[in-house]
Order: sequence, then structure tokens, then C-alpha cells
Amino acid sequence: MLLLPLVLTVVCIGQWPYILLIVIVTLLAGREYVRMLERKGYHLSLPLLAAFILFWLIEAVWGDGTWLTPGLAGLCLASVMWVLLRRALGPATLYPTVEWALLWAGSVYVGITGSYLLRLRVLPDGLWWVLTALIIIWVGESAAYFVGSRWGRHKMAPSVSPGKSWEGFAGELMSSVLVGLFLGWLWPVLTRQPLALTAAKGALLGGVLSVLTPAGDFFVSMIKREVGVKDTSALIPGHGGMFDRIDSLLWAGFLTWVVVQLLG
Repeated sequence: MLLLPLVLTVVCIGQWPYILLIVIVTLLAGREYVRMLERKGYHLSLPLLAAFILFWLIEAVWGDGTWLTPGLAGLCLASVMWVLLRRALGPATLYPTVEWALLWAGSVYVGITGSYLLRLRVLPDGLWWVLTALIIIWVGESAAYFVGSRWGRHKMAPSVSPGKSWEGFAGELMSSVLVGLFLGWLWPVLTRQPLALTAAKGALLGGVLSVLTPAGDFFVSMIKREVGVKDTSALIPGHGGMFDRIDSLLWAGFLTWVVVQLLG
């Protein structure tokens, strides 16, 4: 909770502080992804994964598409060379092609979704869309935990995430729609100017995020169960790792960007 005022301040400032924040959290999530898979015997190149993630973020901020294809081709060749070198120097490497695929999968998942947190912020009224998405996620997850722990009886997917219940999901859905509705009304009042974000759009965004972003939480939970860990790391005492903290936010950035594009 102590980090929330700092995060909100950086979001409001935007520009370099915000870019640096997204770079830090995505790289930390990428590092945790690599460390988790090591528990299953997969050894991914952390420098290459970081390069992939940074490529997606740089493309989001400064790219115009010109270097997208050659950049990906270069990173593809570099990752293939890394796998071949590892295999040549260590014949005992059992799953070189799997490691190559996991490297790509992790970089795409964290890097591309993380890049939309940057793309969203630079849109017209991007600050208000980002703030709305963040607050919807935070309030929705808190409501899901409170309702689920108190009244949760019917599990959503016990084989993936035993703690998630349909009652908690209902609490998240209702709170997210209400928070989105309230913030969509509040921001134009505070700024005293018309915004693209309205109460109706905020409510719709709350519904979309509450229905779809839990998949991000489920996906990270699935990885953790497969490798046998409770948290992605112990980076944040009592709250797990960075990947734990941003699993839903990665989805929220892209989904909010889509909503903005569709609604105009």
C-alpha cells in the first residue's frame, strides 16, 4: 500500500518517470519469469529476455514501425545463436527448443502487454484512462478478495487458482463497474473540461476489465503451480513478486487501449 502514492504520482507526472517505471516493473517481472522456470530445469537467457522486453517498450515510445520487422529478425537470430551455443557447449541440455520457445513466449507476454501501458498514457486524455484502469484493478481485486474470503463457496478454477471463487468474481465485477462509473464522472468535474472518458465509458471499462483481466492472474498462477512456488518472488514482503503485482495490469493496459480505440 505504501507504494500506491508513489505509483500514482509517477503516473500523473508521465514522460520519463512513467517510462522508467514501466521499464523497471516489466524487467523485474521478466527476471522472475526466468527464475521460476529454472526450477523446472529450463535455463533462459535473462539478457536476451531483457533485450526483447526493451525492444517492445522502445518501439511503443519512439517506433514508427520501420524497425519492427528487422528488429525482431535480429533478436530471433540472436536467440537461435544462444540456443545453438548452449547446446554445443553443454550437450546435457535437454530441452533447447523448448527453452527457445519459452524465451520468446515470456518476452512477448511481458513486453508487448507492458508496451500498451506506455501507448495508453500518450493518448489524448491518456492520464485519466490510465488512472481509471489502475484504480479499477486495485479496487476490484480488493473487493474480490474480501467477498471471496467471506462468502466464497464456489470455486472458479480450483486446479489453477484454488482461492478464486465465483462470489469473489461477482464482487469484483460490481465494484469495478461502480468505480469506473464514478471515476468517469469525477475526472471531468475535477478538470472542469470535457474528456473522452465519461461515466458510461468508465462503467463499460470496469465491466471489461473485471471480466477479462482475471485471466492474467490465472495465467501467472498456472505458471507458479507448474513450477511449485507460492509467489513469483519475495520482492515485496507480504505481497509476492512484481509479476504477482502486475499480472492483471498487463492485461488492463492493452484492454483499456482497445476500449479507447473502439469508443473514440
